[in-house]
Amino acid sequence: MDKQQFWKQLTIFIIALLLILLTREYFSHQLTENGIESYQAHTLLSIGANILLILVSYFFIKKNGLTKIAGIKGTKLKKWYLLIFPLIYLALLNAFIMDDVNTNILILNILTLLIYSISIGFAEELSIRGFLQSHLINRFKKTKKNIILSVFISALFFGLIHLIKFDKGIYGELSQIGFATFIGAMFGFLLVITKRIYPLIIIHAIIDFVAKLDATGLPIKETISESMSIENAAFITLLALPCLLYALFLIKKHELVEPIE
Repeated sequence: MDKQQFWKQLTIFIIALLLILLTREYFSHQLTENGIESYQAHTLLSIGANILLILVSYFFIKKNGLTKIAGIKGTKLKKWYLLIFPLIYLALLNAFIMDDVNTNILILNILTLLIYSISIGFAEELSIRGFLQSHLINRFKKTKKNIILSVFISALFFGLIHLIKFDKGIYGELSQIGFATFIGAMFGFLLVITKRIYPLIIIHAIIDFVAKLDATGLPIKETISESMSIENAAFITLLALPCLLYALFLIKKHELVEPIE
């Protein structure tokens, strides 16, 4: 792929992604302004946006011949044991920081949350790791340095798009960027090493399911966070630091470039 085509595909994809996310926020705001605050309505809106992002991401992955690099097909799962740490640590971390769970949650709300979490796993992994990261790796020479750079650029972008909601105050948003970037870097290197994206999608879905369990069934206004203090923001970022350290461990201990046969 030539340079012009690379930038054209990247630009169109990023614009499409941002339009989907901004449109979701616009309609969510419109629902709230019209007195529609139910959990079901807002969650179904998010599921719809995620499905659209999944379709767009898969289209760009397929169009640019990235299915193998993205770990969708043509590869076998390698070093599966490396996935144990993110699954256990992030699930426990989200369980630790979430509020008390309402024990009277309706089965319908649990089912909606499950579908929502799965849609998040597919949407975020296919868009960020599946297309963006793979597109960068595919464009540049597949040296260890360039792969590392591609993973961190994608991870930082993943962190920055969390600013779209901007509902946690400046310190909370900075914390969210750090939290998402650290996790994004870890997931990015796991994709490069394990060669399959589906386990990451499953882990991502489980993590989000646990993280959002405390807000299940609540009206949208009750789920909006207050501005986070600098102390809490620093604490949340510190809790995510092991993910960055694990990413650095993966860089040091595992080959990122396949040997030439």
